[in-house]
This record gives sequence, structure tokens and C-alpha cells, in this order.
Amino acid sequence: NGKLIGYNTDVYGFEQSLKTLFKNTNQKALILGWGGASKAVKFVLTKLGFDITIVSRNPTNNEFLSYKQLTKTLIEQTKLIVNCTPLGTFPNVDNCPDIPYQYLNKNHVLFDLIYNPPVTKFLQYGNDCGAKIKNGADMLKLQAEKSWEIWNA
Repeated sequence: NGKLIGYNTDVYGFEQSLKTLFKNTNQKALILGWGGASKAVKFVLTKLGFDITIVSRNPTNNEFLSYKQLTKTLIEQTKLIVNCTPLGTFPNVDNCPDIPYQYLNKNHVLFDLIYNPPVTKFLQYGNDCGAKIKNGADMLKLQAEKSWEIWNA
């Protein structure tokens, strides 16, 4: 019939796994990285009413901040920080996004799309500061289930 139909299971997986963390989504969020998965994360966070700031190692316009522009005030005012970069993925487990971790506390939620290792340096630093942490394993599982459902419908 000439129609193309596409699906994005990143959106479904991220949204469903994020819902377990937030009742009130009218808060600030940082998206670290601007690769493929970050577009799905931005879509979900916008849909849920988060005020979003995108951080990129090479900001191309006024919509993005560089990692050097992350201030104490910005970190303290942000509730959710989502790592959409590959930094920390096995085997490069000693890498992590260059954010000012010292300003994190129990009011923060750090979500890492990475699931191998289960606790990245990004998540460990957040945990050490008292933040709630979540890796990408649930997102991966939910994506896979949704994909299976789509392909077998």
C-alpha cells in the first residue's frame, strides 16, 4: 500500500522504566549526550513535562550546554540526570561523564542507559552522594518485550 510504519522502542522502554522513579515530573532534567538514544529520552521527558537541558561535548547551538558550563546552581536545581553517552560501557568501565558530582545529593536521580556494567562510575558517584540510581537494564528488557510484541502482532 506504499506506507511505511516505524516504531521506536527506546521511547517505550525509557518511559516505562522512568515511571517507577517519579510521581511529579514537573522538574528539571539534564540529558548527557546527543546521540540516537538521547532523542528518545528528550521526547519522553518533554512529554512528561520535564524542563530539559541537553549537555554535549561539542555544543552546536544555544540549545546545548558544554560539560564545562555545568554549575553548582544548575546541578542543585536539577532532579534527574540521564546519561545517554557510551561513557562507562564495558570494557571502558573507568570512563564517565565529566559532571560536577560533588553537588549531587539525596534529591537527585541518576539514570544511566548503560546496563553493562550494572553500576557504572556515573551511577557509583551518584550513589556515593546519596542519589537514587537506575541503570538501563529495565529499559532494555522493556524495549525487547515491546519489539517482540510488535514483530509478533
